[in-house]
Amino acid sequence: MEPIRMRKIRQIFEDKKIENIPEVIAQELKRIGMDENIKPGMEIGITVGSRGIRNLKTIIRSVIEEVKQRGGVPFILTSMGSHGGATAEGQIKVLEKFGITEESMGVPVKAGMDVVELGTLDNGLKVYFDKIAFESDGIIAVNRIKVHTAYKARIESGLHKMLSVGLGNHKGASLVHSLGVKGLKDYMVEFAAVILRKAPILCGIGILENAYDETYRIMGAAPEEFDKVDSDLLGECKKILPKLPVRDMDILIVQEMGKNISGTGMDTNIVGGVIGYDPDEYTPPDIKRIIVLDLTPETGGNALGVGSADLITKKVHDKIDLNSTYTNTATATFLERAKIPMVMDTEKDAVDLAANTIWNLPGTIPRIVIIRNTLKLDELYVSEPVWEDIGGRADIEAIGDWETIGFNGSGELMLS
Repeated sequence: MEPIRMRKIRQIFEDKKIENIPEVIAQELKRIGMDENIKPGMEIGITVGSRGIRNLKTIIRSVIEEVKQRGGVPFILTSMGSHGGATAEGQIKVLEKFGITEESMGVPVKAGMDVVELGTLDNGLKVYFDKIAFESDGIIAVNRIKVHTAYKARIESGLHKMLSVGLGNHKGASLVHSLGVKGLKDYMVEFAAVILRKAPILCGIGILENAYDETYRIMGAAPEEFDKVDSDLLGECKKILPKLPVRDMDILIVQEMGKNISGTGMDTNIVGGVIGYDPDEYTPPDIKRIIVLDLTPETGGNALGVGSADLITKKVHDKIDLNSTYTNTATATFLERAKIPMVMDTEKDAVDLAANTIWNLPGTIPRIVIIRNTLKLDELYVSEPVWEDIGGRADIEAIGDWETIGFNGSGELMLS
């Protein structure tokens, strides 16, 4: 590949955030009538799932305190479907990684895989729900509302998913995922509707984060408001969702991917690969070649999502734990996301091959974007044709001089 000039830029996203989380939670619980609904002595489970949420400990502590102030007896309820190896012990360990323990929260952490059957949908599917949750006096469902990586709809990841998948434990989560996009897009909401009618759901706490993963909004939801809160916050999420600076690229270089970045390693909302959507709901990016240079240490070799790439390095390939990757992918049922792309010895080899297979006319400078990962989109590198498209935008600023893309003696990408 001929030398290419790149420039480091900054994208400016919405950075509004909540300054006083406990105050907002107190206001929301009061607004939706928890003063009357939480009675002294009631044992109330507060859900915590396996997805990373900024300020999670502060949020959960605040909910615990609000329950105690009303005379309730709170406990933390692991709510993560099949995650944590689909065992109670594994799910408790997942929460420990987030700093959520009996010692840190001052309340019991309860976990179990047993479920009760709450009913049957019209199509014959059974609705499963966590036994500990069902036998409690009340449940407060806490979850982040965000776009899903497999489909686009009015309701995606949020409070409904916490009920039907998170509190469905392994049996319920496996059933939803086994039905593919339709199971997630349609049946998940139907499962949650049954749960809302038959389980002791007191309320929900919906969390929306901005592009910098800061707590942007918190909304309380009475049982009859789950639909509105999920859909309203998802609509806001789609408006403030960080994106790549352009839709069309010849080459996207992703320096790292992993489960700690996205459930699909690389967020499909950013790089493409969303499976179920209507054209009016979502426009995928047009990227000719995606290169992945490394896996994050936190992913532990789980490379689910690597199938979205066209090229990976030998470094990535050698770090892949096939058992972890295949187990997670089989549960999710989207097998194409575990396909191994072409493996190149070095990063330079990968970039050279990508540049030679994008079908540009001779002498055309390729449109290249380099990102750290799909969570870190505020600072990135772009080539000259991309800069020409975006250089005058108010949400874009240059934070570096032009530099020629280069590689060290080991063929590793060199950037300032």
